[in-house]
Amino acid sequence: MEYELFSIAWALGVVSWIIAFIEMIAMHTFSKFSFQIGIPIYKHTFDIDTINLNVEHNITIRRSEGKFQFTQDNKVYFLSQFFFFKFFRFTTPFPFKAIGEIRTDHKTEIVARIPIGTTLFLLFWLIGWTAGAIGASINSGSIGDIAFGLIGWVFAGIMVLISYPIEKRRMDRMVEELESIISGKKIIE
Repeated sequence: MEYELFSIAWALGVVSWIIAFIEMIAMHTFSKFSFQIGIPIYKHTFDIDTINLNVEHNITIRRSEGKFQFTQDNKVYFLSQFFFFKFFRFTTPFPFKAIGEIRTDHKTEIVARIPIGTTLFLLFWLIGWTAGAIGASINSGSIGDIAFGLIGWVFAGIMVLISYPIEKRRMDRMVEELESIISGKKIIE
C-alpha cells in the first residue's frame, strides 16, 4: 500500500512539474487565468488618487523589480521579473503573482497568489516522503525509519521558510512600484 502511494505521489509530482512549467510561461505572458489560480497568500489595500492614471492597456510595463500589465476592466496583473543573468538573486519556487483591482473609491486592492504547480509538487513531495518512510518502517519493523521521513518534511519546511520572506519583500517592492505608476510619480531605484 505504501509503495503504491509513493508511486502515485511520484507520478503526480512529475505531472505537477509539467503544470508548473506551463503555469510559469502563462504567468510571464500575462495569461489572466494563470493569475486567478493558486493559493492566496498576500492581500493589501491602499488609497491612491487615480486622477493621474494614464497607462496603456495590455502593454507590459517593467520596473526594477516587477512587470505590470493594466487591462481595460480596471485591473493590473503583475509579478516579479525573471532575471537570467542577475547574480546573487535567489529564485524561489513560489513567486507571487498578483491582481490589483483599481476601484472607483480611490482604493486599490491587491491579492497575490502562489503558483499551483509548485504548490502541488510540494504536497506530493510530502506525501511521497511520508509514504516512503512508513513503508520503510513497516518493511524493516523499526519505527526509527519514520525519522527518515522527517528529512523530507524538514527540507520542505526550510524551502517555505526561506521562500516566503524573499517573495514578500519583492511583493512589497512591486506594490511601491505600482503606486508610483498609478500616481505618475517616479520612485528612487
